[in-house]
Amino acid sequence: MRNSSFLIRFIDIGLIILFGFVIISDITVRSHIDLPSSDPDEQEVTEDRELSLIVINIDPDNTFRISDYHTSTFWGEYQSLQMLESVLQDLKDHLSEEGETPVALLEPHEDITMQSLIDVMDICDRLGIPKNINVQSMSL
Repeated sequence: MRNSSFLIRFIDIGLIILFGFVIISDITVRSHIDLPSSDPDEQEVTEDRELSLIVINIDPDNTFRISDYHTSTFWGEYQSLQMLESVLQDLKDHLSEEGETPVALLEPHEDITMQSLIDVMDICDRLGIPKNINVQSMSL
């Protein structure tokens, strides 16, 4: 009989502590996460624009070759990141005027440093160009 009264008191103390923590805990939302919306105006803009794939080959000597994926048109070979960024900005502006959205398809050479790939990805982020890495061009 004595053990059951001890158990009931233990449960009572546990519940009092639990309710105390619930009362003093701060459960307010401290961050705001923007979730994707289903705004009809935004969907119309993306549906009207055609995607244009821009292939960016990255060589080990930091040479960047740009071409069109669909037409295989070679647009140029560039030796520096500044030139690459300038050309991509001009290309993005030109494609936007024609109603197309540029998408960068990065094709890194197997011997490049990871920093070269990250630098090109950063340029795409700064310019607002969606990007993807062509895994088939990389040897495993």
